[in-house]
Amino acid sequence: MRSRSLLAPLAVGCLSLSHHADAHGFAGDHMFISTLLIDDANVADEASLPTFSYQPQSADGGPTSNLYGAGFEFDKRITENFGFALNQGYNWLTQPGAKTANGWQNLVVTLKYKPYVNDRHEILLSVGVQREIARTGANGSNGAVLGNDDSGSTTPTLYFAKGFGDIPVGWLRPFALTGELGYQIADKKLKVDPVDDSAINNGISNGWTGGLSLQYSIRYLSAEVKDYGLPDFVNKLTPVVELAWSSPASKPNQDSTQYLWGVGLNYTATTYAVGVEALVPGNRESGSHLGVIAQFHLYFDDLLPHSLGEPIVDWF
Repeated sequence: MRSRSLLAPLAVGCLSLSHHADAHGFAGDHMFISTLLIDDANVADEASLPTFSYQPQSADGGPTSNLYGAGFEFDKRITENFGFALNQGYNWLTQPGAKTANGWQNLVVTLKYKPYVNDRHEILLSVGVQREIARTGANGSNGAVLGNDDSGSTTPTLYFAKGFGDIPVGWLRPFALTGELGYQIADKKLKVDPVDDSAINNGISNGWTGGLSLQYSIRYLSAEVKDYGLPDFVNKLTPVVELAWSSPASKPNQDSTQYLWGVGLNYTATTYAVGVEALVPGNRESGSHLGVIAQFHLYFDDLLPHSLGEPIVDWF
């Protein structure tokens, strides 16, 4: 869910429930990791505390500004397959010859429902809606520099995950593809001066957001394809490539299409996960140099299974 915040400052089988009761997102024997640039399709009790990022901004031939971020996310199930998430973070933007801009991002609240899990074909589908609450973070000129919208928006979103375990080729079976696609609907439409295209209100344009991740589970390779006698640490690794994307969808707009790649490794244990990825700009609008993102993720379903790790309806 924190993937959008990284981009913003840059200018068929039977319906079933998963047989796995733990926090990790499973469909059949395939475990889908918690990704860093896009949201995963699972609904669970978990938190990212924190997600650190460093990302040089597009220089356009001049001195490069550097964006640093510390993001926080808390996910909670209300029922077994329906839950909410809260996303918040703090950014620092260092600018050569200018004062450092810093402040909180706008709060983003997400509701998500997981209606479909197909264990045989390793498919997981969820639907959700994200709500960015305007002026809950830094605002005014400081907020504008950090990329905070001064008007709220609502983003209906589709999430999916598909494991390749039903492919009859052993070395391909540990692969998995996950993704999300959302349409951001602005509370207030942007108005611009017809002479110079400058904004004359605090509206924003509608937009598309989304992304994909390609994962290769060493855990799945060892347990479901062939045990190569690898160390336990290696068996818990998942190499991953992610792509986050955003694009304006209405006119007028002052945005541009942006692509951001993440290439790295995820280590997933029973109660926590650690992920590190290099951030690679996909076009000029997304930045000028490599960055990095790192996350420490907690799974409350396994860490505190009889308290914070239970759905709220089970508390009564």
